[in-house]
Amino acid sequence: MPRAGRFTTVESPAPDTQQHLAMLRILFGACATALDAFRAANNAVDAQLVIDLEVMVNRTQGEIERLAAHLAQTA
Repeated sequence: MPRAGRFTTVESPAPDTQQHLAMLRILFGACATALDAFRAANNAVDAQLVIDLEVMVNRTQGEIERLAAHLAQTA
């Protein structure tokens, strides 16, 4: 369901896709930076957080690749 003041067309999904891609890149950068910091600290208390961040980084990278491929096909 479209939000008030926002127009979505079936013919042009690229703006939403580009916005999603930008948000994923921000998420990827934040998670990768946090992961680097936790690895450098080598704190055993944060072991589960490091595992969760590794999963998030890998998943986000996959989504970035998928959306970038989608944009390339529609361009």
